[in-house]
Amino acid sequence: MDLLTLTIVNAFIALVATAVLVLQDSADRQFRYQRYFVLAGLCMLLNASFSALRYAGYPLPYWLFPALTNSLSVGASLALAAGIHRHLQKPGKRLGLLLVFLLIFALHFVDAISSNLGYRMLLNIPIVLIVNLWCIAMLWQARHSELGKVYLAFMATFIFNILQFSARSIYLLLEQTQVVTANYSSLVHSIGFFCLTVFAILVFCCIIMLSHRQQKLMLQQLSERDALTGALNRRTLDLRLAAEFNRCRRKGSSLSLLLLDADHFKKINDTLGHAAGDQAVQHIAHIAEQQLRDYDLLFRFGGEEFLLCLPDTEHHIALQIAERLRQSIEKQRVQHTDQFTLTVSIGVASTPGATDWQSLLTQADQALYIAKSLGRNQVQSFSAVKSTQVATIPS
Repeated sequence: MDLLTLTIVNAFIALVATAVLVLQDSADRQFRYQRYFVLAGLCMLLNASFSALRYAGYPLPYWLFPALTNSLSVGASLALAAGIHRHLQKPGKRLGLLLVFLLIFALHFVDAISSNLGYRMLLNIPIVLIVNLWCIAMLWQARHSELGKVYLAFMATFIFNILQFSARSIYLLLEQTQVVTANYSSLVHSIGFFCLTVFAILVFCCIIMLSHRQQKLMLQQLSERDALTGALNRRTLDLRLAAEFNRCRRKGSSLSLLLLDADHFKKINDTLGHAAGDQAVQHIAHIAEQQLRDYDLLFRFGGEEFLLCLPDTEHHIALQIAERLRQSIEKQRVQHTDQFTLTVSIGVASTPGATDWQSLLTQADQALYIAKSLGRNQVQSFSAVKSTQVATIPS
């Protein structure tokens, strides 16, 4: 396949992909990083279009070909990096990437660079390789997230781009310095344009996969999360607790449950209003999230009740976590028009001693009952009070 055909194919692919990304961005504007990917598509489209005109025999001024086309090739990589940077919510400004693009374009008009293909390669290709490596580094750090498989696909695509750019560059530089006497530059250029076609297809597939997977995760979170607090809801409790209980039993490790209830919550609603009650619930959820580890689970169990699942946690550690949580909630005032102090009672139960997660939850509920009956604002363990008899039930 000749260069003209390859550039036309590249332009068509870039046109279709950019159009799809524009429609996708218009339909769902919450993923603002997609605009950078649209910009990358435009860079690829312009690059391929100008190259197609050049190889079709139309005379183009130097500032269009190769100065702008080379800069657009770098610009596509910069735009992809900016999109990944925005998607991963990395700190720092992205305006510097635009300045890099403008600087590269300006440097093409330096006499030594404009008159020598080798110097133009040394100007553009290292930047592309560095930006691709930066993308890989950002994605590698997030590889264990829920989108990890998509990130691995992105990394494989960038590795492919690095390898094909490096191989072509090494050969062309060797040919320029006459280390290699055989002239295969036209074949290498054809292979290069074919590799760019493959890269464009792969990277746009990754972008579509990323958007689709992220939308799916958001819908899943909406169905699993409590709207007020962001904690997991009762709908997901059965599956999550069953999975954690069985996993810990297979490993032979301990699983602990903390059942937490706000003290005198009805009084807060009656005297300060339901808005204050909502803020109290959010206050508890926020502090609990801060206290928990990444793999712990927080459920909104009821109106003002929360259930904390602590995998691989011995009973004495769970008691320490519960007491630390109780103290934190008591010390931090709820930010409301009338600020007020909130206290909680917590019941703790741990394996072994439970045949299934339902019985473990019942034990935590009984421990919470004891904590309430003994005056509230305290932590009680099922193992410590299972023989305690309570004559009266507090209102």
